Amino acid sequence: MAPVVQVDKKFNISLKSVKDVLKIQPNDTFFIERENTHTTILKKTIAGDPFIEAMKKPAHIRNKKRFDLTLLEDELWSA
Repeated sequence: MAPVVQVDKKFNISLKSVKDVLKIQPNDTFFIERENTHTTILKKTIAGDPFIEAMKKPAHIRNKKRFDLTLLEDELWSA
């Protein structure tokens, strides 16, 4: 039988009943996708290197120039 999750008055959802089925660990992050009005999908994100993620998707860019990470790495190691 599938676990049932109920939303409380503060709109909190307790995942205690499904944590073993989904193998949820502390600090796991998920994408939430809505298929239709009755179906919601949780997709576990894969933890990557935060430095590389910041280089690929910087928060603020003064100039719109994109950096090629392989060229930057080659330049770093050739010096």
